[in-house]
Amino acid sequence: PVSTGIRGQKGGRKAPSFVNAAYAFYPATFWDGRAASLEEQAKGPIENPIEMGTTHEAVVEAVAAIPNYRVFFQRAFGDDEVTIDRIAHAIADYERTRVSGNSRYDQWLDADEDEPGYVSPLSEQEILGEELFFGKALCATCHVGSAFTDSLFHNLGIGYDEATGELADVGRFEVTGKEVDKGAFKTPGLRETSLHAPYMHDGSLATLRDVVEHYRKGGTPNPWLSPKMQPLDLTEAEVDALVAFMEALEGEGYQD
Repeated sequence: PVSTGIRGQKGGRKAPSFVNAAYAFYPATFWDGRAASLEEQAKGPIENPIEMGTTHEAVVEAVAAIPNYRVFFQRAFGDDEVTIDRIAHAIADYERTRVSGNSRYDQWLDADEDEPGYVSPLSEQEILGEELFFGKALCATCHVGSAFTDSLFHNLGIGYDEATGELADVGRFEVTGKEVDKGAFKTPGLRETSLHAPYMHDGSLATLRDVVEHYRKGGTPNPWLSPKMQPLDLTEAEVDALVAFMEALEGEGYQD
């Protein structure tokens, strides 16, 4: 559910995927959007006491001491100076190359049904899932565009304790201080999502079916619940179809 840092420490949030991060509508990163770019995000874990527990200065010194790295800095930037900004720039540009496409869903969109011998890349169940996703299941309210994310922040009730009335993690509120942002977290993209269990910012939902069931009930009621959350009238077969459609978003291009 959450990654392990130095000395076996664990944070409170799941590491999000950066597949197709290059296609984000808005550049804010981390679950709470506290970094304004991939470059800024790359600097964060270095100094985080749980994740790497070091300093930018120490990292620059360590990288600069490795002769082979100096060669690549020369090629990339025109001289071999090592700075934290250049390190972050290089990491961010690498992340931008991790692009997923040509999923069976993409092939289905591009296919010509009138072509002789046409065989649909999607099953009937997956096609139903696509119709539900962009229709009555309301998934496309937030999961939009080629990366399937609006890059915005929403409270779904995850981590809310109905007995105490408290949130385990206030999310976006830590960044903005706005009451409306309490418990709000960034919409994750759905490319390759079937490979990235468990789900939500805290990794509290084990399967995609669990995720759909959470939306099916309209989230967990709390004072800051997103107005976009509402109970969904879905049958068991329709829940299965939605999961099947999301599994059809597995693609290619980002793997080494």
